[in-house]
Amino acid sequence: MSLPDLHTVGDELAAVVRDLLAKRSPESEVRRLMESDDGFDPAVWVQLADLGLTGLVVPEELGGGGAGPVELGAVFEELGAALFCGPFLSTIGLATTALVEAGSELVRAEHLPAIAAGTRTATLAWAGASPAQSTLVATARDGGWRLSGTAPVVVDGASAELVLVAARTPDGPGLFLLPDAAPGVARHRLSALDLTRKLARLTFDDAAVEPAGAPGQDGPALQRVGSLAELYLAAEQLGGAARVLTTAVAYAGTRVQFGRVIGSFQSIKHRCADMLVDVESARSVVHAGLAADPAELPLAASLARSVASDVYTRVASQNVQIHGGIGFTWEHSAHLYLKRAKSSQLLFGPPQAARARLARVLGIAEPAGPTAGAEDTSVPREVSDPDVAAFLREHPVPDPADPAGDQAFREARFDAGLARVDFAPGRGGRGWSSARQGRVEESFAAAGAADHRSRNPIGLGMALPTLYAHGSDAQQDAYLRPLFSGEHIWCQLFSEPGAGSDLAALATRAVRDGDDYVINGQKVWTSLAHVARYGLLLARTDPDVPKHRGLTYFVLDMQAPGVDVRPLRQMTGNAEFNEVYLTDVRIPADQVLGGVGQGWNVAMTTLTSERVAIGGNVVPRGGGSIAFAVEEYRKAAAEGRVDAATTERLMLLWTAAEAARLTNVRAAARGGAPGPEGSIAKLQMAELNQAVYEFCVDVMGPDGLLIDGYPDGRPEVSTAQGGDLRRAYLRARANSIEGGTSEVLRNILGERVLGLPGEPRVDRDLPWSQVRRS
Repeated sequence: MSLPDLHTVGDELAAVVRDLLAKRSPESEVRRLMESDDGFDPAVWVQLADLGLTGLVVPEELGGGGAGPVELGAVFEELGAALFCGPFLSTIGLATTALVEAGSELVRAEHLPAIAAGTRTATLAWAGASPAQSTLVATARDGGWRLSGTAPVVVDGASAELVLVAARTPDGPGLFLLPDAAPGVARHRLSALDLTRKLARLTFDDAAVEPAGAPGQDGPALQRVGSLAELYLAAEQLGGAARVLTTAVAYAGTRVQFGRVIGSFQSIKHRCADMLVDVESARSVVHAGLAADPAELPLAASLARSVASDVYTRVASQNVQIHGGIGFTWEHSAHLYLKRAKSSQLLFGPPQAARARLARVLGIAEPAGPTAGAEDTSVPREVSDPDVAAFLREHPVPDPADPAGDQAFREARFDAGLARVDFAPGRGGRGWSSARQGRVEESFAAAGAADHRSRNPIGLGMALPTLYAHGSDAQQDAYLRPLFSGEHIWCQLFSEPGAGSDLAALATRAVRDGDDYVINGQKVWTSLAHVARYGLLLARTDPDVPKHRGLTYFVLDMQAPGVDVRPLRQMTGNAEFNEVYLTDVRIPADQVLGGVGQGWNVAMTTLTSERVAIGGNVVPRGGGSIAFAVEEYRKAAAEGRVDAATTERLMLLWTAAEAARLTNVRAAARGGAPGPEGSIAKLQMAELNQAVYEFCVDVMGPDGLLIDGYPDGRPEVSTAQGGDLRRAYLRARANSIEGGTSEVLRNILGERVLGLPGEPRVDRDLPWSQVRRS
């Protein structure tokens, strides 16, 4: 799936809207308008029309721009960021959408040109969960239609010049419009929590209405209207959340307390990092939803509504906390965004209702078969990449039980440039954008090719990009092809007993002796070292300079004399990890990667690649650990052991998993070298996995008290996923430690992505030999 980013698709349009709002909708204007009855400035509304915004999705033949949800979503983001006061959601998001989707040709021709020209405002009224499920009643009588009931909350219902109404008829849902000055209609302004959005209650007492569509047959169209309106509101929520994040970070980066900028304190920095992860999750689901196929609108809208609603409320609440006392005052904008966030969260029904609807759309409670919207792995998948298809015609996928055939197959794939397509020809690639890699991997998986990621996770995820970025020609010739083919398994020798998160404090020494370096030290937490042929080793070559500058990076032959690999038993009982003792190990000087003293720079390539490898894999929707949660939920449901709270908990996990997956899709589509943003994927994966496997154990009932023993084994593949779910629950505790602790990742996001100052580092300029160590 290629996921467009609205900041590229609608960049020009968004910039124009942003510029207009900066001039015509500053905070002072927002505050003035929120105290007025109608809540908007007609002159600004005309300016929006002059820019084509009010007619953006109106068909071109009716005076509009003929654009789609992606472009309109970009506008809603900007409006949400500025807390725009005006009937845009009601007139464009609701009424225009209803006319385009459900209106008759005659009604559309009568009203859409005026809306596009900015000379008519409008809204859509209904009662109940959605327009398609409206409980307002329309009855045919005396050659016309009569409407009864109360719409308890209507956006801009008191001031809208055109009121459309979704109601039920004896034959099904219908869309109607209210004639001007129709008797039997009462409009009552409401005192809204969010003063920037005007709400009203509309009561219909046998009011005369006119059909706007096909009464009784408008159900599917009104369902689309509800879904699109939810997506537009979610885009507005995303814009608001992103603006709040910017405001919070700016304040945290300038406010000084205790002699320091408060953003340098981890407690504040980590709040900001979590806000960033939240906003990026919302961005992923909203952008994906706006670009979704029409058939997937109900799923996309429910997902976006669920995630964006909670994200905006959380982020706006954190913004108040970060600002402290000033954030609680009327004069500061924090309360305006908090009120908009909470009001928007509830406007079309709470997010819990969206998640319950999503569970029904997905068929989560169904006892058998694949989850709706998830990939059905029982159906053969299509090889979508033409170059992979051409390769497979000459190189059929070998039998899974044939390791020699699998190795030869992967060697041929490397030679064809389909190992890492962004690498240069002759190095396993074709010089393409890395964005193509996901499609290549999907195509090989569809053909049934073996996945080596659990067999050689360090080699494929970390050694391969590090060797390509920093290795000499001779090193690349020697290592890249056998690494990719699976002939050589690799491990990583970084952490030490006294150097975990503070990796640069490591003490393993490398001393030059002729044409070799002699290595002495101890490494720990080394995954799969017992089966590895080579290792990535970081050691200290100069103890008399600051710790980051005295490091050198080596390729270590794990079969060299003096390498002693000892099992390190984990809480799961297995010994996937190891401790490695290095005693007078000799490494030829030509096995230095990146130059003497440049080890930290090389290590950064490895670490950023590691975080992407751990958290950034793009799995099918509903795949990965969340699939186990759905399976266990279904078992519990079949035995009558689930309730509404259990379903809500599962759907919170499912939506978080899908948001994380879409964030990875978005990152993969951009391509390029991994950066600090990879910490988002790793952080999401770690904490999500822990929550998912805990859910699995919780819904097992009495079986959650048991386990299939604690065998003292040494697995030859990574055990990070699957297997006995109770053991997976234990194994997941390592996810927030390995590859960088979640606390360190939050520091990285706060400092390198958000630009907050770092913690004071007392050892930054000291020679390593003088630094205090454990």
